[in-house]
Amino acid sequence: MEIDLERIQRALVHFGTAMEEAQRIVRRGPQGAVRIHTQDRVIELPLVWAAAGLAAFAIATALTSLPVRREREEEPLGIG
Repeated sequence: MEIDLERIQRALVHFGTAMEEAQRIVRRGPQGAVRIHTQDRVIELPLVWAAAGLAAFAIATALTSLPVRREREEEPLGIG
């Protein structure tokens, strides 16, 4: 077994930086609402709508990863 301590240290630094960024991004707001900040405006959605949107996004992502089953089209026999 080989362990690269330098890579582990770099990974932990990146992870710590990412966690700090996440804490700055996610803040408590009004109860029962989710605020989405864009470059030029703030959108406030009820928590139920935000949860439904997240669920729809997750389902759409799962559906796009499923293989598509297409029925074969009949090929002409070339008789005619």
